[in-house]
Parts: sequence; C-alpha cells; structure tokens
Amino acid sequence: MAGAVAVSVLAGAAWISTGKAQTRDATGAPIPGAAAVRPAIAALTARPRGRVDWQGAVGGLRQSANVGESLASNLNREQVDMTAVPILLPQDAKLTAGARIYSFGDYYTITSNTAGGRVSLSGTTVTVPMPASRPLKIETGPEMLTIQRTVDGQLASFVRYGVLYTVEIRCDSAGDPRCADDNYVLGLVGKTTAVVMGKAAREAAGLGG
Repeated sequence: MAGAVAVSVLAGAAWISTGKAQTRDATGAPIPGAAAVRPAIAALTARPRGRVDWQGAVGGLRQSANVGESLASNLNREQVDMTAVPILLPQDAKLTAGARIYSFGDYYTITSNTAGGRVSLSGTTVTVPMPASRPLKIETGPEMLTIQRTVDGQLASFVRYGVLYTVEIRCDSAGDPRCADDNYVLGLVGKTTAVVMGKAAREAAGLGG
C-alpha cells in the first residue's frame, strides 16, 4: 500500500450505495450520469484486496476488552455482523452515541454528527491509488499515516491489521478550528483504537460467530 495511498473509502461507499440506483426515470428517459455508476462499481470491485492480519486484530480486540462492544452498542448489529474486517471506533462515547454504520462486507463506513460538523470512519481491504497531483502529508511509520486537506475538512488514512482505515472531519463553517489544520483529525486517529468484530469478522478470525 505504500506509495499508492488510498483514496477516501467514503467515495467507494458512495459508488456502492448508488450501485442499485435506477438508470431511467419514471417516464423511461435515461437519468444523466446514472449509467456511469456501474463502471465505477466494477472498477472498485476489481481492485486488489489485502489480507487482514487477524492475529493482530484479535490482539487488539482483547486489548480493547469490553470497551469496543460498549461503544458499538448503538450501531446496527446486523450491519456490524456482516462486516468482514475489524471495525475501529474512537474511544469517545459522544461520537458513537448517534453513529450509523453502512457495511458492504469487506469495507464499511460509520458516520456521526457533531456540533457544526460530521465525523466519518471507514475501513476496507481495497486500495485505490491517489493521483500524483493530489497534495498529501505522509508521515513515516509502520501505519503509513497520511493526512489530506479536503474541501471542508481534514482526512487521515492509515493501515492497521492489514486494513486501510480513514478518519475524516467535515465542518459546516470554513473558520471551524477543527478543520483549519490537522490537529483535530490527528487527535481522532490517536483515540480510534477500540476494536469491534461482528459475526463475519469473528468467523474469519477463527473465533466463531
């Protein structure tokens, strides 16, 4: 994954979530742009997938003790159980209280509203190379932490347990200090350590469902 830092998983989730969208309206006329969705889905699906370090993930799960399950108690259990990668949550009950998870098997997105903004957390084994022209701040280290300034916030990507994770903050106000620099998103990354495994992930890890 080094040198081909992945694009935000949120974009991938958006492709998949529109994958079953109609390509024609009620009158039978083509919907502009809708036909382009399927090639995008096919391209994402064809991307190589990495292997999950299940031994490391189980170690993280045990280290998290019951914290992860407590934080995940408000998430839709069916979506958690169908997620076949370790889910990472920030150890912040306020962020997870109203969070929603959208799972696509080997990748997921979790969204949470905050005052004046939104936080998104994602995990996937699929990688998509970033354009060379996209400015990135890449930190050295085993997790290949990458920070990217977005239109309305900050996005950090890192690799843990063989999974690409992203943590993103988006702000309603351009002057919001949480999005003005990378301090807030780095703080989120620092506390996104609680591991949660649903049924599919536990089976893949050899823990049983």
